[in-house]
Amino acid sequence: MKAVKIYQAGGPEQLIYQDVPTPDIKESWSLVKIKGFGINHSEIFTREGKSPSVQFPRILGIECVGEVAQSSTPALAVGQKVVSIMGEMYGRNGARL
Repeated sequence: MKAVKIYQAGGPEQLIYQDVPTPDIKESWSLVKIKGFGINHSEIFTREGKSPSVQFPRILGIECVGEVAQSSTPALAVGQKVVSIMGEMYGRNGARL
């Protein structure tokens, strides 16, 4: 799969679009095929080095919309459209469309 990854603080040139391993689906998780994403102000501050507690490398673009590709929970069906805020702190938030 592809992701926007950053290895160090700096300008927009630090954003690298690259291949990353597809994660294993844990219990009650779903894999979403992303159709669109956003990089929010918090992530811009991270890129600029203004979030000292953040460690690199890091994948940016936690706000997203897409379609469920795999699911280990009956709450989300493959093919279902979703909107979500994903990442370490946000993995449980989202909504069905």
